[in-house]
Amino acid sequence: MQKNRLFWGIMFLLAAAFLIIGKLGYLGSFSPFSLVFTVFMLAIIAKSIPRFNFSGILFPIAFLCITYDKVLGIESLTPWTVLAVALLGSIGLSLLFHKKNHYWYNHHHHKYNSFNQDQQVEVIDAEDNDHIKQSTTFGASTKYINSDNFKQADLDCSFGSIQVYFNKAHVETEAVVRISGNFCGIELYVPKEWRVENEIESVVGGVSEKGRGFATSDTAPVLKLVGELNFAGVEIIYI
Repeated sequence: MQKNRLFWGIMFLLAAAFLIIGKLGYLGSFSPFSLVFTVFMLAIIAKSIPRFNFSGILFPIAFLCITYDKVLGIESLTPWTVLAVALLGSIGLSLLFHKKNHYWYNHHHHKYNSFNQDQQVEVIDAEDNDHIKQSTTFGASTKYINSDNFKQADLDCSFGSIQVYFNKAHVETEAVVRISGNFCGIELYVPKEWRVENEIESVVGGVSEKGRGFATSDTAPVLKLVGELNFAGVEIIYI
């Protein structure tokens, strides 16, 4: 978290410097606001590359192409062609490098997977260990966490939706949910007695809450949300 604050702090300072330099006329014909925009697009790309977050790489590149289309001589490709290329490229690369859903391949536990033909939703309700992994791409899934000692969940969703129910999970003190969301919607159904700490980073997306928890004790179980959203949203629903 400290590294993230340092990174974005430097980016904001660079943006401020470009605004001052631009207003003083040292940038020539370049608009200071376009250069500030460029700084943030490059920052998003730099943050996305280590995570292999393809939409976080290709869409900022597309936006930069649109911003500098006259300079690059690609006005015939902007805006819709480069945006379509970014979308199709993100989908293709996500499929090629998509991680398998461990629920289908883990033979140490009995699994129950059902498929709702009306809503086209995969439903997963089975005994779990302390570390849960759920991945959905181009589809919808519902996961019920059944764990007596839940500690961590890894949720990976691209171009789809995930619903996760925590009301059957027991947390001693704290559990972590790591989220990687791209062009998707994620719903987390959390007991009202729990406290939720949100540390998710988002690009064109965010986290919202529905209903209110009533955890007042410092010993209440904590659900910490971390990870990254790109054109995606997470909704916390207290039950």
